[in-house]
Amino acid sequence: MRNLTISLLFMVLIATIGLGWVFDNVYQQFTDHTQQANAEPIAIIEQLGQQIALTLNHMPQPEAFIEQWQSEQGYTVSLSAFDATPLPEMLKTHLKQGQPLLLETEHDLAFYYYLPAKHSLFILRAPALQSASQNNMVQLSLTAAFYLAVLALMVVWLFPLGKRLLAIRRAATLFGQGKLDQRIEVSSISYIRDIETEFNHMADRIEALVQDVKLLSSAVSHDLRTPLARIRFGIDTLQEEDDPVMRKRYEQRISNNVDEMVNLVETLLNYARLDQAMLKLNKSPCQLNELIEECLKNKTCDGIALSFSSATSPAIIYGDRAYLLILFNNLIENALRYGHSNVAIRIEQTDHHITVFIDDDGPGIDPVELSTIFKPFIRGERHRQTTKGFGMGLAIVSRVCEWHQATLSINQSTRLAGASFQVTFQHSNKKYCL
Repeated sequence: MRNLTISLLFMVLIATIGLGWVFDNVYQQFTDHTQQANAEPIAIIEQLGQQIALTLNHMPQPEAFIEQWQSEQGYTVSLSAFDATPLPEMLKTHLKQGQPLLLETEHDLAFYYYLPAKHSLFILRAPALQSASQNNMVQLSLTAAFYLAVLALMVVWLFPLGKRLLAIRRAATLFGQGKLDQRIEVSSISYIRDIETEFNHMADRIEALVQDVKLLSSAVSHDLRTPLARIRFGIDTLQEEDDPVMRKRYEQRISNNVDEMVNLVETLLNYARLDQAMLKLNKSPCQLNELIEECLKNKTCDGIALSFSSATSPAIIYGDRAYLLILFNNLIENALRYGHSNVAIRIEQTDHHITVFIDDDGPGIDPVELSTIFKPFIRGERHRQTTKGFGMGLAIVSRVCEWHQATLSINQSTRLAGASFQVTFQHSNKKYCL
């Protein structure tokens, strides 16, 4: 929203201050030009009137001259009694001092001259050099041009915004119709880039949740069907069995199947709670060496050599300690489960990244399964019958890595020839070093 706010503020400033300044200058230049154009004719008319007034002041009968005056250019002359003329005393004093008086009306220019010998006023009227209607037309034209310019700016500003909003609307409509792969191409100069980015994040999240629901429903139906079938079979067999020893054995098998179903339901609930906890992370500086050492304290290594090469300097990351413990506990437990005799953990760091390597000498992961191995309830096909669990460990690891903006990858171990899980974090700021 920052780009939208800045662009809106910029547009308002241009529309109000910028355009106002431009049109004000245009009108001012037009007015100055008009005044300069009118100044010379006014001076000529004023000088002509002053010469006529001097002549009339010495004539015995100036009225005869006034009656004989004719002008084809619209100039008129008249005489008026000085005391009967409705002028302020200040202006009359100004006229008595020999200074002419110019009064402008909408239709003409009136030049007043005092005739001392006659104690009267000589009035010369000339056509207006520019009518007020022309000035009003200029003002109206400039006002219309101002609003048209503001409208043009609004159109220029709103067009890309409307285009981006239509793109969001179209993507949201298609997304609502079930096309979950719809995304918005985020432009670097978009006013609503933050909204577009958040829309894409929301779409990614919803698509991931829908896929998880589909996967969970299929996996649950598969994993629940087996213990339910065994329970059904056990109950039928138990009804037909009279031997107390065999009945006890069948009851224990039914109890084990019920425990398996309970564990499956608890796993589902835990995953659901974990999925909802992404907004409740309590992040703080965490020392990776201490985290992994804490994970290793409770690990049993029956017949497996477990080694840990810690970082030589404090490896600090910023994250939620509880979920980071879950992440590394699951990865180490996975390595111990599939490794034959060796599991090696080491930390490597650069100026910007910290990478934790967890290698084992097990059979590794089939490249075909790499794209689905982090999905919930997914286990390698060749280990499905030999390894206990519901296939939730790596799904949880993937989700915790996502919350911490960490990169999770699987490769072939160059040291132990099995699987190598690599988790890469951004190096925390040096101020968090412990």
